[in-house]
Amino acid sequence: MDDRPRTKARKIDHVSFVVESVDEALKLYVDLLGLAVIKIEESELHAVRAAFLMAGDVMVEVIEPLGPGPIQDFLEKRGPGFHHLAYEVDDLPEGLAAADAAGFRVIDRAPKPGIEGGRIAFLHPKSTFGAMTELCDKKEFEPE
Repeated sequence: MDDRPRTKARKIDHVSFVVESVDEALKLYVDLLGLAVIKIEESELHAVRAAFLMAGDVMVEVIEPLGPGPIQDFLEKRGPGFHHLAYEVDDLPEGLAAADAAGFRVIDRAPKPGIEGGRIAFLHPKSTFGAMTELCDKKEFEPE
């Protein structure tokens, strides 16, 4: 075993999809698939409206842009669809340092607040085999 820094994913926290309309998307997730809506909320910070649903032990996040920002940019470039897979880690700054040391392209050098609390940071899909990867922990965000 080498001595490179590592992080351990505790679990898949959620899978996220970008949509044009959360209300329209709920026709699939709730009406057809029977998933339970945990909550729907708006985030000014992220310029999104998000629905959180449970599919067994995995949360499904459905996000709609409310204005300019990364989610609107994604929707305009790629259209609706899969956005990212999020892994819960014990310590997000440690996880980011391990990812950086291992040569992964880190988008967020420091944790930022998540939509529903906790801290989040992203790894670029060009270094994670084409899938945007979010690392998150449930610790309270405190600005540096």
